[in-house]
Amino acid sequence: MEEILKYFPEKIEIQLRNDVKDFDNLEEIRFRVNRPIVLKFNDMDKVIKYQIGTEEVLAILQSLCENSIYSYQNQIAEGFITIKGGHRIGISGSCAIENGKVINIRYIYSLNFRIARQVIGCSNQVLKHILNLESNNIYNTLIVSAPRNWKNYNT
Repeated sequence: MEEILKYFPEKIEIQLRNDVKDFDNLEEIRFRVNRPIVLKFNDMDKVIKYQIGTEEVLAILQSLCENSIYSYQNQIAEGFITIKGGHRIGISGSCAIENGKVINIRYIYSLNFRIARQVIGCSNQVLKHILNLESNNIYNTLIVSAPRNWKNYNT
């Protein structure tokens, strides 16, 4: 979690450290301007009664972009930034569109930190349906599910 918390203003970092007891099961941290911070765990959501301001959202974005938002413009236009550890930060705001393609996001009002983590053994049940052991290759496979549905394979 340290690799994520370092991007937050000190006041927000302290608030999260005081309010979160179980960082191991934390999946997302949602910041929306003038709204409480929302933490998504694997089994529940928790609302932190701290309303984040526009300046704080921009300070976090500046920190994510190593104080050079311009150099991250392509990633921002894609709607997210990826940081060390594979964590993705979704970005919402007003989009500038050219020829049907987003070229920039302005007036950023939301950041959603999606926390990456390894889940050992999560594919064990489904591997027999993906791997063709007889011909030593992989079947064409697409795994789809609704958001937060964990892409579970139920036997």
